[in-house]
Amino acid sequence: MDASALLWKHWHKQVKDLFAGMHGHQKKTLAFFVLGIVLSGTAVLQRMAEHLSQHGISAANMPSIERRLARFLANDRIEVGQVWKQFMAQVLPFWRDQKLRFVLDLTPFNDEAVIIYIGLLVHSRLLPVVWSTMPAQSKWQEGQWAIVERLLDAIIPYLGKAECTLIADRGLVGAPLVNICQKRGWH
Repeated sequence: MDASALLWKHWHKQVKDLFAGMHGHQKKTLAFFVLGIVLSGTAVLQRMAEHLSQHGISAANMPSIERRLARFLANDRIEVGQVWKQFMAQVLPFWRDQKLRFVLDLTPFNDEAVIIYIGLLVHSRLLPVVWSTMPAQSKWQEGQWAIVERLLDAIIPYLGKAECTLIADRGLVGAPLVNICQKRGWH
């Protein structure tokens, strides 16, 4: 069996087990979508469809695969926040009660938005855990530090008595961040 086909078989089963409340076709397409990103190394739908087609993961032709991926992205019935919460509830407890390092950073998306995210440092890789967007140029209703608090509070319930350290970009370091971490028992 081809390695990609074997990966597909196991990954599809794992996604089915992870997301109990999601419709079966949505689970399959989510697994298909993620595998497309892994195989192609990009989130460009055309390239993902090309790689999924080349690896024989689907019998459909490339344009059909691309349309399927596009429909999945446009599906309003998929609540990204709920899906991510289910994912965190399944994955984060693995690190429960351990010594952990998280990274806080901002990434400009374009002139209009900034993504603020917290990732878990595992060996030399950063696994994204929570994120939020905020306007880059205009004033927003929720302040940066309130967003950081909300993101940390979304992580904490899954970690038990983990000893957590937050590493931040120098533009984010300061008394407000120290206070936020101290209130939560983080370093």
